Amino acid sequence: MHLYWHYVALFSLACLMMPRIASASEAIPQCAVNCEQQFSNTTSCSTTDTTCLCIDTTYQTDLFSCAMANCSMKEALTAKYITSRHCDLPIPQLYPEADPATIIPFILATILFAIRMTAKFLQLGGGWGADDYTVIVAYGLAIVAFALNTSMVHYGFGMNIWDIRPQSDITTAYKNFFAFILVYKALISLAKISVCLFLLRIFQAPIFRYTNYIIIAINTAIAITWILTDSFHCIPVHLAWTGWAMEEQGTCINFIASTFANGFVNIAVDTVMVFMPIYEVLKLNLSMQKKLGVAVMFAAGLVLTAIGIVRVVILAQNIPDTNPTYQLEPLIHWSAIECQIAIICVCLPTSRALFAHILPGTDTTHSSSAAHRYPTTTGASSRAAAVSAFARSGTGEKEKGQISKTMTYSVDIGTKTKQLKRESDGFIRLRDMETGEGRG
Repeated sequence: MHLYWHYVALFSLACLMMPRIASASEAIPQCAVNCEQQFSNTTSCSTTDTTCLCIDTTYQTDLFSCAMANCSMKEALTAKYITSRHCDLPIPQLYPEADPATIIPFILATILFAIRMTAKFLQLGGGWGADDYTVIVAYGLAIVAFALNTSMVHYGFGMNIWDIRPQSDITTAYKNFFAFILVYKALISLAKISVCLFLLRIFQAPIFRYTNYIIIAINTAIAITWILTDSFHCIPVHLAWTGWAMEEQGTCINFIASTFANGFVNIAVDTVMVFMPIYEVLKLNLSMQKKLGVAVMFAAGLVLTAIGIVRVVILAQNIPDTNPTYQLEPLIHWSAIECQIAIICVCLPTSRALFAHILPGTDTTHSSSAAHRYPTTTGASSRAAAVSAFARSGTGEKEKGQISKTMTYSVDIGTKTKQLKRESDGFIRLRDMETGEGRG
């Protein structure tokens, strides 16, 4: 409501103060002048009393209604821009182009991505897998998202739409916005799929794996559904960046409703993805300290869930009406941050492998091609401990970079004794002798 009155106030002043802004580079539209003449007797303010005219909301409401009915959008924005300059109103800029709030997460994401790639080239942290290729694509999209967000701010997002000059910059800003929302939807889903693929390399319990495949399918469906929805939310498509001028006929869906739906779905999926691995970790035969350490690392995904909630709240508080470039920017700002946080969360687990390699003894995480023999046991009553890249133990033997921990393993290989080797991905997959389930 405050923005509504602000819009009306500035627009009406454009009609009333032509003599004092005659030197402006742009002329007051004639339609605004006609509205002033029509309603000049409805105000108690003198036409020379600028302060009084600025706060006469009743008169300004009449002028606003008249102007919206008789002026084009471009004319209305021009009148408002000239009036705001005459009244010496500040030009707000919500966020700078060089915004530390987006630059710092981008730098951290880049560093952790570089660490992950280094670990992979050194054959640490499980070697190369599908999760690595998806995160490479996701990081490429994160670079694009960062650049698009910077460009949007440069061309006017975060400013009042009437303060964006020249008006062609509004179209450019909306083009960047259109591209950004598509990149955002693809990046977030790819990052989540990468996490799921990574978890498939660690945990072997059938129920967990089936659930994980379902989550991958859901994330894929989310990406495809909303990319298509956002790509064609206006028909013809170009109205997504030219529709602000209201110069063409066309149809657009309710973009805000679609964004709300996407936000709620992502929050639900994020929550499930965080607690799935934590639940599996808590079932492992590890010390509570190690369980907590691994669980906390997986729980870092809660940061994404929190940002998703923040985005929904911010959108609810800033539903765009008359000033979309200003009102949408907080949502875009947090979306840009979420893109980088997603890369950080995806790269954190594998980064531990490189630190453990550089600083032996600081972590139990490592990758080795050395062979290990484990006793063959049939009818064992103990449950086999799951061994992953985050919690790995030996039986009296200590390899370079590994902290030894005594633990009994049971391996289901039938009647034959078989040598088990750590796979190139760094994981030993053991069998649960009681239930027959793979534990990971």
